[in-house]
Amino acid sequence: MSLVLPREEEVEKMFSRILSSDEFCERLMDTFYDHLCDDNRDTDSDPHHFAEVLLNAYKNGDVSALLLEICNRSMFDLLKEAYLIPKRFHGKCGENPILLTDADGNLLEDKKELVSKHEYKKFSEIYQAHPAAPRSKLYLADGYDLVRYYTSGMNTCEKPENKERGILILYALPDTKKLNLTEAQAYDTVWSTFHEIQKEAFSAIVYYGQETGLKSGKSFDELGVLLPIHQFEAKMLQHLSVIDGLVLSCREKMLKTAGADSLDL
Repeated sequence: MSLVLPREEEVEKMFSRILSSDEFCERLMDTFYDHLCDDNRDTDSDPHHFAEVLLNAYKNGDVSALLLEICNRSMFDLLKEAYLIPKRFHGKCGENPILLTDADGNLLEDKKELVSKHEYKKFSEIYQAHPAAPRSKLYLADGYDLVRYYTSGMNTCEKPENKERGILILYALPDTKKLNLTEAQAYDTVWSTFHEIQKEAFSAIVYYGQETGLKSGKSFDELGVLLPIHQFEAKMLQHLSVIDGLVLSCREKMLKTAGADSLDL
């Protein structure tokens, strides 16, 4: 019997770090129990399906399949929601985050009706005032939690929840796949920077994508930080400057391993 969800090796590699911190363990526990409280709990309307999931998870040791049934989150989903690992970046044309402007700061034609004058005015002010670091760009974007859930049988589907509109600063990083690093190892590489960003701006949403960027025929990784406008409006420039320093320091360390020619700055 096959696993319902792919084995998430990234989770296993992150747990040694999570277990080393009481704060991280508490954050994961709170997120898990939040989904089991009466206000948030969803129960399966089909007892036969519930039993089928339970049996399948037991036979395969598939913890993520069980978690998906009892709290609508896989293990990887819980870690993302608890701000313990970055969310997966799906590229500039992906579904999370969804870009509302182009690289020059102009609203995309098909997104104009979705953005208020105040939001675009605020974005334009920040875009003009913040000097972009090398190989970084600012976008207005909508970020989501991508939540998986069961449909019929043992099939799963994904839906976006908890939209946050904010300013996304997107950085190019060396291509970790060319260093023979898995996604888990890439996450491990940016782990310290990810948590330093959280200390600067806890509710910032951090994304990471392997080989999601392409320039002059060369692929590269990307790290994005979304600062929700309604939370960071007053100190947006201050936070962006600090985050620039953190990510550029991470990039410099990666370049020492990957070589200066791994990313054209």
